[in-house]
Amino acid sequence: MSRQGILACGYYGFANLGDEAVLAGLVHGLQQAGYAEPVTALSADTGYTEREHRISAVSRTALRAVWRAMRRSRVFVLGGGSLIQDVTSARSVVYYLGVHALARRAGCRLAWLGQGVGPLRRGWVRWWTARAAQQAEVVVVRDPASAELLKAMGVEGVQVGADLSFLLPEADTENGWRVLQRFGVEKGENLLAIAPRRWAGGQASPVAPFQSLAWYAARRWKARILLLPMQASRDGELVEEIAAGVPEAVTLRSPLSVQEVKDVLACCRAVVGVRLHALMLAAASGVPALAVSYDPKVRAFWQPIEPKHVADVANVDEHVLEQALTEIWEQPHTLRERVQTYAAQQRTLAWRNLDALLGLAS
Repeated sequence: MSRQGILACGYYGFANLGDEAVLAGLVHGLQQAGYAEPVTALSADTGYTEREHRISAVSRTALRAVWRAMRRSRVFVLGGGSLIQDVTSARSVVYYLGVHALARRAGCRLAWLGQGVGPLRRGWVRWWTARAAQQAEVVVVRDPASAELLKAMGVEGVQVGADLSFLLPEADTENGWRVLQRFGVEKGENLLAIAPRRWAGGQASPVAPFQSLAWYAARRWKARILLLPMQASRDGELVEEIAAGVPEAVTLRSPLSVQEVKDVLACCRAVVGVRLHALMLAAASGVPALAVSYDPKVRAFWQPIEPKHVADVANVDEHVLEQALTEIWEQPHTLRERVQTYAAQQRTLAWRNLDALLGLAS
């Protein structure tokens, strides 16, 4: 059987803009590299994936169709993002490692790209993860902590790269302002974007702190507040609750593409992000941010830029957020240079994913 092309597996088709940014980065990176063979993704919503990314898609739960796609494909790509973790439950890791095993049986070459591995709390999950990683011909993780975890589990040859979203095209601020005009935002306004999410562990609701921070920015700097749900099905209700207490806030309710979100964030003076990929897209556009860390991956990503601009959810209160945002808002040029330098490093590292993949796919 003649095989060609790449079959990508991730949290695709759920309209989570972070994971869609990963797939969009992969597709754009392959295009930039001149890769001409077909790219197909396993997706929860094949129509959405085909419209958004202009590639073929197969339903991730239609096992016969998945098997046929595997038998046609040269390389199976697992990634990227936080696929291999068992914090919320073990079901997702069972799916991804199970599909990975199926791809191996189908005869695909195996590549892990842009992976953020862990936490892994269950012994059997750690064993299965190590076994699967050892079976892959290429393993590129997005951060040093993931590499250290795999190394501690006996996996050798792991490369440290960066998130695939750093392979997206450069932001287009003119398009960002055109998008914002659809929501009644005038070009040139001072914009603060907030990309929230709820967090677990019994901490107080994020609604009041974010409302307070929005009012503070509006009063002190006449900032226009943008509320961005990175995954409408999970963040939409929270965004509406925050907006109810900030009448001048603009809620970006209408579905936006990944590139539109990146373009919009590039128009902002600062971003407050709980969602990791809101921070990544901001960084890629050189925009300073205040990271609210609900997970070690958030702190690990933003801390190299400025540790003072990472607030853990356990310590979130009005004073902490306002103090950090004030520092960010009032020294934008210095911080932008720092963010741009960091983003350039991340883009270089992100290309390691493509270099490794093309070695298998060609």
